Amino acid sequence: MTIQHHPQPDILIAYAAGTLPGAISCVVACHLSMCSTCAEEMRWLEMLGGVILEKEKPGATPTSKAFTHPAAHWFADMPPPANPQQSPPPMTVGDAWLPTPLALYLGMRGDDIPWKQIVRGVRQLWVKLPKHSGPVRLLRLAPGVRLLEHAHRGMELTLVLQGVYADHTGEYVRGDVIEWAEDTLHQPWVSGADECICLVGSEKMPRFSRLTARLLRPFMGF
Repeated sequence: MTIQHHPQPDILIAYAAGTLPGAISCVVACHLSMCSTCAEEMRWLEMLGGVILEKEKPGATPTSKAFTHPAAHWFADMPPPANPQQSPPPMTVGDAWLPTPLALYLGMRGDDIPWKQIVRGVRQLWVKLPKHSGPVRLLRLAPGVRLLEHAHRGMELTLVLQGVYADHTGEYVRGDVIEWAEDTLHQPWVSGADECICLVGSEKMPRFSRLTARLLRPFMGF
């Protein structure tokens, strides 16, 4: 399937400038590793940034980040995996859904992810980022699952890694990015017969009702 939904231009520009929250940058980095169209746009943005730097500071050498993998500069600033002496695991067919930059950062294959069940049909893994980066997690949803209706506090990006993710705005497939602004209310569900895996990065935790938040507190990490 062809990727139809990409990060907005202002998001890519902010990513290139290094001004996005860490959780949002994580999702963008993974999308760039999957989308040749956005990766090419990012190369142009980073090269343009190098030209601007050269004009502002004659003799300055653009950082090598502008000429490496477009997702590399975000992960290069992150702490190493728990066991930095261990070589990154080789990618296998069974890991086809997990973006390579995230697999290398986690230091594990997709088949080795220690999912934690929240409720029936919903599993997740929190990705540990530096403090104040914002929450980011992998969600694994069974066919037919419908999540709780919720609003957002700040920007949220969802990257579909497997299956079909849907809400009132339409259906999204592998590689698609869905952007939600603050106070947007929606209720996602899994469309089709296959399970859905998504990477979700937010500026802040989603806003549920007080009762729902209290019931979910032991599972959601807030």
